[in-house]
Amino acid sequence: MIQRLLATLFVLTALTGAASAHPHVWVEVHSELDYTPTGTLAGVRHHWKFDEAFSTYALQGLETTPDGKPSEKTLKELAQVNIESLHEFDFFTYAKRGKQDIKFLPPKDYSLTYDGTALTLHFTLPFAEPPAKKGEMALDVYDPTYFVAFQLADTNPVKLAGNAGDCALTLHRPDPAATGNSTTLSEGFFNALTSASEFGSQFANRVTVKCS
Repeated sequence: MIQRLLATLFVLTALTGAASAHPHVWVEVHSELDYTPTGTLAGVRHHWKFDEAFSTYALQGLETTPDGKPSEKTLKELAQVNIESLHEFDFFTYAKRGKQDIKFLPPKDYSLTYDGTALTLHFTLPFAEPPAKKGEMALDVYDPTYFVAFQLADTNPVKLAGNAGDCALTLHRPDPAATGNSTTLSEGFFNALTSASEFGSQFANRVTVKCS
């Protein structure tokens, strides 16, 4: 369950009691679709900024520098545990070309940064087999259990980086009505969800990339 994931991630024992209803954690998403110099889509680079309350709670009791900021060692260790734990949930990132899933290799270039108020996780997901350039591909970011709410940043949330050629992207944000409907469901319902559940897909942030 995602509650167990986040408890492991930040060595927290009381996170599931921090709020009375789902979601419990909010993440602002910035992402890049990375193209090689020859125009191949190589992977996805994520920058996930956690909400301030969760960031503050996550860092309680951990090693800090003299000025009170998390130490480099703390951030490095948290990034490592984060990446290892997120594997069970496919890094909340799902790519498709038509009805065919596009698989990712293990993440690389991962790190955590702290801006004084919030933690941001940075990591790259390379494609196992880069998708054909021509045609359309969809990339979804969401938590199947809706313990974590992902939201595309208001300004320039996703961009094409590198030699994207004539490719263009379209953003699709989740329906606000779906978010409102989730408040009527019990915590018991959410606790029964797993990484294989489909419930969270209605809150997906979708990026569609089309190349001619």
